[in-house]
Amino acid sequence: MSKTWSGNWKCCATCTNWAGPRVEKFGSAETPEPGSRGKCYANVFCGVTQGPTAMDGANCAKYQKWAALR
Repeated sequence: MSKTWSGNWKCCATCTNWAGPRVEKFGSAETPEPGSRGKCYANVFCGVTQGPTAMDGANCAKYQKWAALR
């Protein structure tokens, strides 16, 4: 079940530093599921080796909006 994240939301799925599976659709980021994981290129600590989930990152100090959503 895919999940769409509005470009106005601050989460890993909409962050340029997140390398999880996603595509841009009409100004939003779409992931295969809310729990999709991906590496964080900003080196934000995450307790699991697969990286943070798409829904993480609401309070991340290194958040930068994904260029595809601008």
